[in-house]
Amino acid sequence: MVEIKRRIYVLEGKPEEDIAMAMAVTSRSPLPFDEILAQTDSEKSGKFLEKFYITYGHGSIADTAFIHIALENISQLAIKAIENTRLAAYQEKSTRYQIMDRHHIVEPKELKNSPHHQLYKETIAMLFDLYEDFVKVLLEKARAKEVRGEKESEGAYENRIRIPVIDRCRLILPASVMGNVGLTMSGRSIEYTIAKLLSSPLSEAREIGKEIKKVAKKSLPILVQFADPIEYLTNLEDDLGKYCSRATKELGAKRQDTKRVRLAKYDKDALDRVVLGVLERFTNRSYRDLQAVVKQMTQAEKEKIFDKAIGKRAMRHDKPLRELELTDYSFDIVCDYGAFRDLQRHRLCTQTLQSLSTDLGYEEPLNLEETGMAKRYHEVMAKVDTAYRKIKKDLPVEAQYVVPMAYKKRTLFHMNLREALYLIELRSRPLGHISYRRVASDMWDEINKVHPYFAKHIKVDKSGL
Repeated sequence: MVEIKRRIYVLEGKPEEDIAMAMAVTSRSPLPFDEILAQTDSEKSGKFLEKFYITYGHGSIADTAFIHIALENISQLAIKAIENTRLAAYQEKSTRYQIMDRHHIVEPKELKNSPHHQLYKETIAMLFDLYEDFVKVLLEKARAKEVRGEKESEGAYENRIRIPVIDRCRLILPASVMGNVGLTMSGRSIEYTIAKLLSSPLSEAREIGKEIKKVAKKSLPILVQFADPIEYLTNLEDDLGKYCSRATKELGAKRQDTKRVRLAKYDKDALDRVVLGVLERFTNRSYRDLQAVVKQMTQAEKEKIFDKAIGKRAMRHDKPLRELELTDYSFDIVCDYGAFRDLQRHRLCTQTLQSLSTDLGYEEPLNLEETGMAKRYHEVMAKVDTAYRKIKKDLPVEAQYVVPMAYKKRTLFHMNLREALYLIELRSRPLGHISYRRVASDMWDEINKVHPYFAKHIKVDKSGL
């Protein structure tokens, strides 16, 4: 027999759309990938993609072409709109590690051209006055309290005391503060992201959508050429919003449920679902046959199978079996906007987002009293609430820009058990922000109430909470 050697290599040196074509052509060509790619040029790949992706709708082709885009000086609201896409990767300028400045603020055109512009500017300035004073006071206290180590450099010392201070102060920053985000997406994801942005009620998002399409055309000219506003989404935003408001009118001024984490929905047969999946994976029997077997099992027998399935994970990085994805949880989460920005990164979750507002109250920075500015903090938050409500009467979408990260936002997070395990273990770590650590801890408590046999395997860290 002729020995055929295995080949594993990186495809490079050609535009992304050419590589996407080479990936797709392999289904029809016996040639190796690199030979297919060598015979490809932009004209050929363009015609191929127009035929198979655009005309025939073979979307998987676009998943093999990637683009990296840097977006700078955009608001937190716009960043969150961009990141509301599951199949993508993001790296974002952190408000936890960098001190923000008052000059990097987005002023949407609707607010600039409205009678509320002066109120908007004054409210933002008031928030930055407080933010800068908080940073100054807390840094002074940290320097007085924390002694520099004998072998610790000045830079390392300053970095060590700065990070916890900035972390505590970020709640004061408004949603209008500028940030940077780098995104990596496939051709299919970037096309839909552009279309969603172009259909957004937020004018900043629509403008960003146009700019992304313009720069993306240089790398993916065929795959993004038809990324246009989606009339379906535009109409939904307006029509469905009004209809839902009428449908819930009877709730009136009923007090809001502001519990941090509430388990809204779960599977009562969750253990059976996971055990059935495990049995089907490790036997050759059908799901229907196995249902009869599981029905005869005791609770202890089912739990024993789950214990063996979860195994002895030596590290947090050890990922459990995918059969844990067979049962789901829906968590109604109310947390400050700063914490939401971190939790949103868990894109495997299905996230149902509400607009940012002041309706649900706000959080306090950790150990607020020690700053000596507790009264001022609460006064500023009250003034922000007043400003938000005045602006909202005329500009309900743009009013969000004035809301600081301390104010709470409600989100419904739907996830499977495997993702819940990952999220809780990651976000409960002591080095994380206190706000999302509390959310993760509460999620564990909610699971423990209904499924203690699952919860005991989730390595939650409650230290310092």
